[in-house]
Amino acid sequence: MNRMSVSLDKHKLRAIVLAGGKSSRLGRDKTRVRINGLTMVQNTVALAREFCSSTYVVGQRQDREKGILWMLDDIPGIGPMGGIITALQNLGGPCLVLACDLPCLKKSIISRLIEHRNRKGRDLCMTAYVQQRTGHIEALVSVYEQASLDLLLASYRQGCYKLSRAIPAELRLHIPYGPDEEQYFFNVNYPEDLKKMSLQPARATGTE
Repeated sequence: MNRMSVSLDKHKLRAIVLAGGKSSRLGRDKTRVRINGLTMVQNTVALAREFCSSTYVVGQRQDREKGILWMLDDIPGIGPMGGIITALQNLGGPCLVLACDLPCLKKSIISRLIEHRNRKGRDLCMTAYVQQRTGHIEALVSVYEQASLDLLLASYRQGCYKLSRAIPAELRLHIPYGPDEEQYFFNVNYPEDLKKMSLQPARATGTE
């Protein structure tokens, strides 16, 4: 990995951690679920800060957690798209976008994302991982350029809130990953997912 390319972009790339969901499937506020002593939001913010000059949590409320900047979602109720539009309108791009409920995500995954974006993705709208096995786009472990804002707004106005449909494939840079890395994109949605956490690789904040 070219670590220089990541460090040079540190002061240009902002991070947003999406925490706007209602957690209805989990049955409790997932932002307050603790893993290794920290909430999932705190873990993700710490990871994002390794790469970005500023990090914001975007959600439907504005908590007063010490040391964490919160931004109120201007378009609640439509999923992640509303938070990303809010961030791009308020901060400008490019923005590293991370979901708050990815407790196994690690530094090397983010490093590779930013490295590919710096080399090939700046002139596109989005740099994202794609699962080789299914073709699933990891829209919430991605970099969104400012140029993506108009496409997201157009899709929102048409009532389509799916991020991978809002931004055409030809305007996305895809980074494929295989079965050996699927564990790092594990997200917490249901109560049984919390039980699965014991089977997932632990990620201490700041480690590879």
